Amino acid sequence: MGRKEKLPFALTGKPDRISQTMFGKYGEEKRWEALDAISMPGQSYWQKRLLLWTLANENIEMRERSWEILDNLQIEYDLLINELSCPMWQVRLGVIRLLAKSGRLDTIRLLIAGIEDYHPNVVDETKRSLVRLIDNAKIRKLNGELPRDEAQDALNALYQPLYTSKRSARFQAIQFLFKVAPLDEDLFWEMYIHLDLPQYTVLHEEFIRYQKEGSLEVLYRGLMQKDEALKERLTNFLAVAVRNSGDNVNYHLNALRKMERSEFVSVAHVLQHYRILVEFQGLIKHMNPAERIILFDLLEAVGAEQNLSFLLRCLQLDDSRIRIRVLKILGESQTLGLRTEVYEFLTDSDEQVLLATLRYLQKKGDLSIVEKISHLTRSKKKKVKQGVNSTMFKITRDHLLQDFNNLSPLRRMKILTMLKKMKPKFFEEIIYLSESPEESDRIKYLKILEAETLKKAVPEYRRLSQDPNAKVRAQAIMGLGRINDTEILFKMIKPFFKDPDGRVRANSVELMPEARPANEEIIRMVKNAVQSDTLREKANAISKLLKWDYPEYEKPLIEMLNSDDEWIKSSALWVVGENNLPHLVGRLREAANDGRSHVREMAVRGIGKRGTEEDLRALMPYLQDPDRNVRVAAQKALRARLQLSFEIA
Repeated sequence: MGRKEKLPFALTGKPDRISQTMFGKYGEEKRWEALDAISMPGQSYWQKRLLLWTLANENIEMRERSWEILDNLQIEYDLLINELSCPMWQVRLGVIRLLAKSGRLDTIRLLIAGIEDYHPNVVDETKRSLVRLIDNAKIRKLNGELPRDEAQDALNALYQPLYTSKRSARFQAIQFLFKVAPLDEDLFWEMYIHLDLPQYTVLHEEFIRYQKEGSLEVLYRGLMQKDEALKERLTNFLAVAVRNSGDNVNYHLNALRKMERSEFVSVAHVLQHYRILVEFQGLIKHMNPAERIILFDLLEAVGAEQNLSFLLRCLQLDDSRIRIRVLKILGESQTLGLRTEVYEFLTDSDEQVLLATLRYLQKKGDLSIVEKISHLTRSKKKKVKQGVNSTMFKITRDHLLQDFNNLSPLRRMKILTMLKKMKPKFFEEIIYLSESPEESDRIKYLKILEAETLKKAVPEYRRLSQDPNAKVRAQAIMGLGRINDTEILFKMIKPFFKDPDGRVRANSVELMPEARPANEEIIRMVKNAVQSDTLREKANAISKLLKWDYPEYEKPLIEMLNSDDEWIKSSALWVVGENNLPHLVGRLREAANDGRSHVREMAVRGIGKRGTEEDLRALMPYLQDPDRNVRVAAQKALRARLQLSFEIA
């Protein structure tokens, strides 16, 4: 190899002499001279053919030298095709390798012939070459360098063996069809749907035959095709294939594991729709632990609702990983409520199962759960103790936020105190409510601040007193009412006496002290509020001034009591109920018989505060009033003053 000596004249430029020297009886040295001659640049068609034939030489070094030369040559396509029928198997093997080296998928049509070769070495090289060729095509596809016509040519060639006998050597090429399919999935399935019954039945059998080699990955990806007829055919086959798979169900699940998340979810819904997921469920005992997890990934993707009975049965399996996963799936369901079956796991010795149960209860439990899990607060396991405290906190917090408006102020305060004890930074966690676009959330936040220390709450009250929403500002002003120092309070809320919204101004007046203040400015501003067109602001101002011993403000009160307007009269009745005006209690008795429900309600409330015992007993019939608000007012009055408790509708 690498010989430098000059060739004899008889060899140079004479193809017939070179071939005679290469394959005649001139000795090893002459053969090397001939090989060096044809390795020079500018080889002819004939010389390239001689190089191919040299691959059959008995001398290993000479064969290797031939490969070195061939690997750096551009060899005509037709020469390679012609030599596929060479009687020397080593040459056929070399041609197969060189064809695959081109990297073109359309050579698959030619390479398939190698599978039918009588020599096993050629068959093996053909299979290796096909694998290399397809792997190279996958890289080209990723780089955007694979023309569609190449993939189409390869798929056409690989579909053809379906029309041959299964006993033919060419039929073995089917295994490569599954490897080429990912290069153009749409085209693969377009060809598939046009197969006749005998051919697609055979292909289905081959999907199962090559399941260990990844054929099922192609099959399951087919479920993402939009053609309903295609999905119908595939799912009918898959349902039977899964049902009869036994231990091989693990190959099916492993194929699904390799999908991207979005594709996995899409296929999961198809499997659910065509009831193939049910077939998987029946084979859970055949699944390896890792593949069982894939099944529960599928169930999680489609939701627990349609698979509830199976999930509940799985809770009884002696597999903690499955129990944990089922609890997670059940907990994430938006429609399923609390399942009492999980209570048995509150005494589970497996710490992870117990923690999973607590996480489930966090999502589904209500206040009744708190008592059932309270014993776990005494656990010696740190994570369990943390888990139960977290669960109790979340359930209690969610109850507070969801039922906030239905809870009495006393009940709210009790719950807030409990939450603050559980988590001192509770108020920091709910500050998001103050930034909610919903006014109801911001108002709720302000009411929750009642349980916060005044020092920490005041900055929040002041911040939200600048809210663009009047209802929020009004609630923030009421929060500032926790300040006991009249002068400090007045200084903070003074600007709000001129707020454009009457509710805010009314609350500002309401927060003024019960006793007459020394600050004349406060008195002047409250007197000005009597002239307001906002009934509540006006009523609050009159009520304050009467408490401060300004009897002249009975006159505007009488005018309001004499009004025919339901709301003006109701506001005046509220003032009478709030003040010690025994000479006006008779107006409450009269108004209690008014035909307007709101007037009756205010009158009954006033009697509950200012009426005699006889007046109170006279409220008994109002427990049957047509208006519920009136009935509630009568009930509260009798309970507060006479300690009489009645149920009302």
